[in-house]
Amino acid sequence: KGTSLLHLSPAADIIRTIRDPEKPNTLEELEVVTENCVEVQEIGEDEYLVIIRFTPTVPHCSLATLIGLCLRIKLQRCLPFRHKLEIYISEGTHSTEED
Repeated sequence: KGTSLLHLSPAADIIRTIRDPEKPNTLEELEVVTENCVEVQEIGEDEYLVIIRFTPTVPHCSLATLIGLCLRIKLQRCLPFRHKLEIYISEGTHSTEED
């Protein structure tokens, strides 16, 4: 068990093209998501845990919850394998991270 590089790329590829709700850029262009923010662990036979840690553009970003929801929906619809999702705001990057 541990990070499976075989499945890392599809998750990163899926989320990199999501557009920011307020800007004409993708989340990758704004560095809200990067390849390093995706971790994939095998948790069973043909089942994986996908962990995403994203970084809002500013600490008081009012759309952080919406961005997290967009990540979840896109991955649920597009991942080609059975999975569980955990989506977090990167530690120390948002004013509501304790909520």
